[in-house]
Parts: sequence; structure tokens; C-alpha cells
Amino acid sequence: MFSLVVAADAQRGIGKDGSLPWKLKGDMRWFKELTTCPDTDEVLARYLMNIGLRDKRTHTWESLTARIGGARPLPEWSPAARNAVLMGRKTWDSLPPRFRPLAGRLNGVLSRRLPAGVFHGSHHVWPSLQAALDELGRDPTAKNIFVAGGGEIYAEALRHPGCARIFLTDVAAAFPCDTFLPAFGPEFRETAISPLLDEGGIAYRFRLLERGDRS
Repeated sequence: MFSLVVAADAQRGIGKDGSLPWKLKGDMRWFKELTTCPDTDEVLARYLMNIGLRDKRTHTWESLTARIGGARPLPEWSPAARNAVLMGRKTWDSLPPRFRPLAGRLNGVLSRRLPAGVFHGSHHVWPSLQAALDELGRDPTAKNIFVAGGGEIYAEALRHPGCARIFLTDVAAAFPCDTFLPAFGPEFRETAISPLLDEGGIAYRFRLLERGDRS
């Protein structure tokens, strides 16, 4: 089983010219903590995902940051309990060199062009999503697996029966984008949502959608 983690605007846009068309500190922190912490439930509680539907206020990112700053530390990753983040080659190449590889996570690059294996101890290359899932499924240290883009990888992941969760940053605005999140079906149902956040005039919130049956 694995999860998608993605930020999309009101038209499901996720990127422009290989990068995000917005800069949201809150979304960056959410992504880092979600994909680093081996206990996902602790992260959801930290971002008030359990009260979002009841809380109708709009919070500023600063107010949420102040709350997070006073919260207990999240469980930390370790070599024996770490998450994996899988991405396509273009997404990997788009990461600023100083952030590559993503710290505290097993970094996986999905590419049919690059030779498979481990490179410089920093990241793994697999020829396909299924190859990565098969190997990670045999790795007892891999606690959670996140697929982090780009568009073609998301499309493949959404078709995969092992895709159990979508962690969606829902940006309530429209931006010029050239890459879009494919539509997903009614089998993904919203089970948790954060309060609405405002950062620099851009409203957004974090949503969790989980795969269920259609009945």
C-alpha cells in the first residue's frame, strides 16, 4: 500500500515549467513532516486534521506555526523506521541541489532511462513504480511510501490498486499550469481535512482522501 502526496490548484494544476507555480511555506513544511515522520497519525493531529470540518475559521499560517511550535516533537525517522518518497526523473531533477536527496527519507527515482541501482548512497533508481513497490515491500525499515510526482507518475499511481491514500494540498486559486493532477474516482473519499489557511492572500487546506468501496 502507498500514498500520493500532491498540491493542486482549483483547476487541478500542479506545475509550470517543471516547478510549483506558488510558494507556500505551510505546504513545504507539511510535505516535509508528513513524508519524514514514520507516524502519520501524529502528523495529522499536528495539523488539526481531525477538527477541520468543524472549524469554520480561516487561520493564518503564522498562527498555525505558533501552535506547531508549542506542540510536542514528532517521532523522528531512523534507519530502522523511515519513509520512502518516489518520484519521476524530471521531478528529481527539479529539486534544488541543496535539497537533493530529501533528508531523512529513502529517495526513489522512477526512470526507464537511468540504470537501476543505488547512486552515491543518496537515492535509488527503479525502472518502474511496481519494481519500487515490490522491493520496498520486502524492506522492513520502510514504514510509509509516498508518490510525489510528476504528472505521469501520479496518473500511473492512481490506477494502481495499491494506492490507498491521497494527501492533497487544496489550493483555492487558479495559476498558469502546464501539468495537471489526473481526476480520481469516487472510490477516494475525504476522511480528514485541516482548517482553512491563509498565506500571503492564498487560501489552502490539507485534505486526506482514502480509498474505500463504492457501496
